[in-house]
Amino acid sequence: MTLLLIAVAFAALIIIGIEIFKFSPLYMGALTLTAIAFIYVGFAGSNYEILAIESAQALLMLMLSYYAITKQPLLIAFGLILHAIWDALHLWFNPEMHIPENYEVLCVLVDSILA
Repeated sequence: MTLLLIAVAFAALIIIGIEIFKFSPLYMGALTLTAIAFIYVGFAGSNYEILAIESAQALLMLMLSYYAITKQPLLIAFGLILHAIWDALHLWFNPEMHIPENYEVLCVLVDSILA
């Protein structure tokens, strides 16, 4: 329950920040999607196989974000849902990665709320 409240608060802060500072929701969504995808690259450590997989996922999200900005804005929501699924997969397939405890669950919740 605590993780859910933290996720709701975190997502709300992101949305409130976008509104207060009058940022473009489209650009901020694309930036957020790209940034959260690259976080897992840092968790890969020196395992080059995992680093390659995480980098490919991050580059895919970057390209999806770019396409969303230029052609189809709804792809941001689709990308956030895809990333939530990617987060959830780390709960079961997490070899040799240094991910903080409950990080994946929190990310699944925040990504889902933002989507």
